[in-house]
Amino acid sequence: MAPRLSSGRALRPVPHLEIEDDGVYTDMLVSHGRLANRVARNVRFERVHLHDTDLNHTRLDGLVLADVRLEGCDLANGAWRGASIDRVELIGCRLTGLDLAEASLRHVVARECGGSLVSLRFAEVKSGRFEDCVLREADFQNAKLPAVIVRGCDLSGASLYGASLVGADLRGSQLDGLRMRAADLAGAVIDPIQLVTLARTLASLAGISVRGPQEEENGDC
Repeated sequence: MAPRLSSGRALRPVPHLEIEDDGVYTDMLVSHGRLANRVARNVRFERVHLHDTDLNHTRLDGLVLADVRLEGCDLANGAWRGASIDRVELIGCRLTGLDLAEASLRHVVARECGGSLVSLRFAEVKSGRFEDCVLREADFQNAKLPAVIVRGCDLSGASLYGASLVGADLRGSQLDGLRMRAADLAGAVIDPIQLVTLARTLASLAGISVRGPQEEENGDC
């Protein structure tokens, strides 16, 4: 579901946004905002379009995003633990190292985002979709990801320990070197090519050794 940004009135351009504790920011268009390293509690953005805005290294405890589009924004190394994120689009954003542990995400779409090392530990994602994103070494430990769609993404080295992936569709994404237990993929949908990629990992988790004929001959000598 796309953010509900148009309700018969134009968003108000805000050239120099500042945020503070308990701030509520609505019906805004923020372009080229510079909010890096800000620290604030209980900030709420509603019906806001953030374009090319720098939010890296922000600490925003109790953050609420509702009907928000972030386009070309830098959220790297932000600490947004426990955030509530609903009907939000992230397009071409930098998410490297963003901490969304214990966050609640609903109707969220991320497209062409760089999210290596992003953390969604113990988070819940409902009606989520990730397209063409780099999520290398992302942390989904104990995350609830029912029916999440992950298309054309790089999940190499991601941690899925304890994650719930019932109905999740991972087809078309890179799954090399996943850190997980065999049961952690239960209920997920993958494609035949991914099964080949995962075969050695799954065999190792099951205690099966995979060796070629030449290796067997050398072992007998």
